[in-house]
Amino acid sequence: MNSGSDIIVVGCGVAGATAAETAASLGSTVVLLEEHERAGIPSHCSGHVGINSMKRLGLSLPSHIIKNQIRGAVFHSPSGKVLHLERQSPVTWVLDRRALDEHLADRAQKAGAQMKFNTRATSALATDHNGFRVQVSAGAKPQTYACQLIVDCEGASPTLNRFHHRADLRKSMWVNSAQAQVDHVKDLSEDFVEVYLGSAYAPGFFAWIIPWRDGSAKVGLATREGNPRVLLERFMKKHPVASRKLKNAQQGDTSYHPIPLGGPIPKTYSSGMLIVGDSAQQVKPTTGGGIVFSLICGRIAGRIAHDASKAGNASESFLAAYERQWKREIGHDLTSMRRIRRMLFRIPDRKLEKIFSIARTFDVATILSKTDDIDMQGRALTKLGLDPRLAISLLCSSILSLPSVVESGGTEA
Repeated sequence: MNSGSDIIVVGCGVAGATAAETAASLGSTVVLLEEHERAGIPSHCSGHVGINSMKRLGLSLPSHIIKNQIRGAVFHSPSGKVLHLERQSPVTWVLDRRALDEHLADRAQKAGAQMKFNTRATSALATDHNGFRVQVSAGAKPQTYACQLIVDCEGASPTLNRFHHRADLRKSMWVNSAQAQVDHVKDLSEDFVEVYLGSAYAPGFFAWIIPWRDGSAKVGLATREGNPRVLLERFMKKHPVASRKLKNAQQGDTSYHPIPLGGPIPKTYSSGMLIVGDSAQQVKPTTGGGIVFSLICGRIAGRIAHDASKAGNASESFLAAYERQWKREIGHDLTSMRRIRRMLFRIPDRKLEKIFSIARTFDVATILSKTDDIDMQGRALTKLGLDPRLAISLLCSSILSLPSVVESGGTEA
């Protein structure tokens, strides 16, 4: 058995690296387990985040991580109608998600966290001394790590926490995604994401093209039904607009991943364990994004884990403070976005066409100017109030942030 630590964090995505950095910087001994050979692989994420949210969190990023700044979106209806929305200044960043994860992992190590790559946690057992033994698969020989408590940031399909199976009952609120890095896209405005709606290519959700400044783009979709791999190929080759832009493009790495849109699992803590990020389904139900929420919840988890370790008390009653705190920060937004997502799931193509027609009459661009925080959409709803343009604005503002498709805690919107 390896020597004991205060805290073991499982998964080096945004949530895991942030929790590890926070706890280590406060003085806890932290071991960060990552099943892959490096942080950020495989990358399931478009890296599309709200600028205001990132600045509010105070996370300073090196310039090489920010691949583009976006100030608007071009929406395509199922029949080909176009809705063009723009702001005078950028509202979102497009981040290199792999580089972001590497940067956060480096921060965690500099804070004092001990990193273990190629190390997959397979089980966690309580000991007789109010601690845990974490069994891992690392090379040919299984190993065991001892700790006082665990921060579970495994991703959308965790193995350690027992609440995940209850969340599986809400699979109707999940979608499956496919996304490719594509070079040499043509006729694409650098300042705008492109959003494609319609059941022929992305049933229940949407497809997207997110440009980088170097001429490449993230091209992807998510769907409630059908094979996302097949649908992505159809979208890239058959869509009357997108296929022209992608005709001579070179497709690189392609990833596939489920996205939970049903809101957080029923309980994000238990004796000796905190559950964070995609493991806790702290994902925006409207778009599948999770970077900002993982940063918020990762910091809270790191602080509570440190406090519990310092107090020698990892009981449920002590760790319940984690859930109270993250709900104060984002609980209202998650609840509101889940309601929006249920509404969006029920909109058939024919109603989408009507929405596009109405948008030409209503001043959607003006109402969207009130929704300056695309990550905290519950707060945006409060600002919009009972404006009669609410339905179309909800659709556009919720999609404008796009998915961060989807950061797995083991690689994390």
